[in-house]
Amino acid sequence: MTMKSRSWRSRVPPAGPVISVLLVGLVLLSALLYYRSVKIQRFLEPALALSQPRNEYAKRIARIFEDVFGSRDVEGIRIKAGMIIVNRSLLLTKKGTLTPTGQKLFKKLARFFLTLLLDERMRSEINHILIIARFPNDGMKIGTLTERMDVQLTAGFVQETLLRTEPELARSFAPYFSSGAQAMNPQEGSAERIDFLIVPSEYLHIEVLEKLEKYTN
Repeated sequence: MTMKSRSWRSRVPPAGPVISVLLVGLVLLSALLYYRSVKIQRFLEPALALSQPRNEYAKRIARIFEDVFGSRDVEGIRIKAGMIIVNRSLLLTKKGTLTPTGQKLFKKLARFFLTLLLDERMRSEINHILIIARFPNDGMKIGTLTERMDVQLTAGFVQETLLRTEPELARSFAPYFSSGAQAMNPQEGSAERIDFLIVPSEYLHIEVLEKLEKYTN
């Protein structure tokens, strides 16, 4: 029994070399993991440089909206990536006149845009604010010319009412606003909505390019 035990032990390699091999393996594994993490980081950094200014821009818009409206969750209104989407029925009747809630809502919208444009940083990042009234796109049955003109007039009426509601907005920032009509596919949702699209300026694009510049060298 003793001879067998000694024979078995004699076949076990010394602990020193084994530990050395394990340490070398761990060093190589760490180097491989570090190399992979550097590659992933160099891939992610430009993507973050692209998204960060736009994300901050959208967050500041959302914050001002919440300050004015008291919450981001307002029934019939959605804020999405720099766009305010309002159910048309909240503002206008079928005949195109103001609803009972429309006047109050226009006041809040006007205050929101005034606050937005009074902020020098935000104003430098905004090119214009496009008010879009929608009409359904039915393929070959795409609305008649009269219907499109009615929708265009609706968008213009919304713009005029918004500016008239807040004199300071009209006096100082009217050139920022424009309006138009646009077709909307049924799969995109109901055309019974008014969109307030806050279009970013070249300044925001320049900020993105400056952040990307260090990755091009």
